[in-house]
Amino acid sequence: MFATLAATLLLGTAGPAVVTSDPATAVVDPKKMSQAEIRAHNATLPRTHPNYIRCVRSAAIGSLVARNYSCRTVAQWDAADRAGNDEMRRVADAMASKATNTN
Repeated sequence: MFATLAATLLLGTAGPAVVTSDPATAVVDPKKMSQAEIRAHNATLPRTHPNYIRCVRSAAIGSLVARNYSCRTVAQWDAADRAGNDEMRRVADAMASKATNTN
């Protein structure tokens, strides 16, 4: 399934938002889906399923009113969390190795 998702992302943005009709096995692109399509997709899936789509609202930089929405599948959010944690761990290790006192 990961290979199919990777191939879909690498082939470009053309094509349907949902490749198969079964939401449990579908390869989805939340960026191409409307909120109604996301709600219909999520209706049959538990919140812990890798294809469940979560949307997060954040404030736009420089605006008190505008909001940005970022919609990703649970698997995509988990991968982003792991990548961020790995990068932070790498930076912290690099900083700790240079922070020795030589006096």
